[in-house]
Amino acid sequence: MSAYDLGSEATCYDHATLQYYLNNLGRYNVSSGHPMGSLNGNHPELFLLDSAGNRIYNQWYSTPSTNRYSYLMDFGSAAYQSYWLTAVKADIIDQPWVADGIHTDLCTTFQAAAGENAIPAKYPTNAAWSNAMNSFTQAIAAGLHGYGQKLWCNKGDTRSAAGSAAWLALDASANHADVLDEEGAFAVMWGAPVWFYQESEWKSQLDTLAATKNTKVALYSHTQLVAGQSGTDNWGQPVTFWQTLWYSLGSFLLGKNDVLGNAYFYFHGGDTDYNKIIWYDEYDHIDLGKALGAYTVANIGGVNVYSREFEKGYVYVNPSATNVASITLPQASQQLTHDNLFSLPASIPLVSAIALNGHNTAVLLKSVPTTSTLDTQAPSVPTGLVGTAVSSNQINLSWNPSTDNVGVAGGIQTLGEGVAAVEAGRVTAMENIG
Repeated sequence: MSAYDLGSEATCYDHATLQYYLNNLGRYNVSSGHPMGSLNGNHPELFLLDSAGNRIYNQWYSTPSTNRYSYLMDFGSAAYQSYWLTAVKADIIDQPWVADGIHTDLCTTFQAAAGENAIPAKYPTNAAWSNAMNSFTQAIAAGLHGYGQKLWCNKGDTRSAAGSAAWLALDASANHADVLDEEGAFAVMWGAPVWFYQESEWKSQLDTLAATKNTKVALYSHTQLVAGQSGTDNWGQPVTFWQTLWYSLGSFLLGKNDVLGNAYFYFHGGDTDYNKIIWYDEYDHIDLGKALGAYTVANIGGVNVYSREFEKGYVYVNPSATNVASITLPQASQQLTHDNLFSLPASIPLVSAIALNGHNTAVLLKSVPTTSTLDTQAPSVPTGLVGTAVSSNQINLSWNPSTDNVGVAGGIQTLGEGVAAVEAGRVTAMENIG
């Protein structure tokens, strides 16, 4: 369990809020016992400025008409990092409601995801911003760990090469966060009922998930649709709620490291579900066991189809908007869908090939024996037995093949013609297995 606090921002209107409602530093004009004093009164240098010298604020969480601002602080400076840690220790860690750690919001990899109204003059490029943010994360991770607390950071931006590199650099550092989260994984509700990333962005998220070794990963996928609802995605294609869930979950299964067990998946639909923890039947009824390797890619008709084999089945994902008419499976399998999750495995038909439409996932179970395929009938008695005397101490025997309704042991369909020599009371069989 973790408590919540903003990382890179501080508001100008929460200084009178009680600590257990605070959710940010809340020390704009009052120190609230902070040994470094207030932010606005004692440390104006900790506010990030644009090129014109104006303080930068978050457009999404500020209301200029009522003088309510969430200001961007100089997260890359050691002074602000120290200020943040001291405030969080007083407000959360040294309180009766202390949790296991702190969920720190707005630790964004790049400025564009932060919602700010201007670019900081101090961190004008993505690289400068990202390096400063990693410095902030490393500093507060070290500080919180010293207090016996864990750190969960909302970081994101794994869909670009630079964002993935920043994420993995933090993961490899000595003072990394305990959990990094990607709030926009695979399929999102921003800009359309469902927004599917282009393949290169989707693959970057997949590979970042697979490559993260030291940090736990929390991935959030979402849609504006609610269960049972349909709409149109950003590619102009029809899309459903369940399609989006399966596509996102299938993508997660392709990339998760199930040896480390360090990845977690969350899905929600509609604005009202964002603050809920919802458990879908898929989480209980899709059990493929351990992965037998990393994902592979096959180009089928110009479309890259991604797949991964597990102990009990396969996952196939089509991350493009182009439908694939037929994919030949490695073995006859049973395809799971949202509608047959509660069906007995024996009732799901075996298929040797599947179609996979754009932005869809197929989950398949390796075929299991059913009562209709078990070999319950013995092979037939061989016929046409013929004995031929060769000498005074040898007789050769031959016979016609035996047959079986399903197959003999080892999956062999027939026993071929046989030859045996009886020599001095000993039978030497020389059966030809057909």
